Amino acid sequence: MKPKNYMITQHGEEIKDKRRVYPRRDANCPVIALVRQREREETVSVPCWLVNLCEDGCLLTSDYFPHKVEDVQLTIPGVKSKVRGKARSQGKFTINVKFSKLLNTEVVNMIGRIKTIPKP
Repeated sequence: MKPKNYMITQHGEEIKDKRRVYPRRDANCPVIALVRQREREETVSVPCWLVNLCEDGCLLTSDYFPHKVEDVQLTIPGVKSKVRGKARSQGKFTINVKFSKLLNTEVVNMIGRIKTIPKP
């Protein structure tokens, strides 16, 4: 009989998420997202925060996302061109985006190091 594969049985082992090819990096920077809803042609500009990212996708959060977002174009600080992607999943205040093209590892690491400076 095969042993159970619960987290508690893996206490001494290193636990890895085997689904991820690229590791997620924490990012805390403001971005502008141009989003398009399903079955609509117009885009809406939404100010949001980049929570984390990797070479193939990212997680965005905002209070202003419309329902049923399909396409996303991101304006990220430090990246010259807009980054295009599709919405994988959407919560009430979050969107998980899968990029159309992979980002360079150097760019992802640079974006992950961006820090916001609070106003005095």
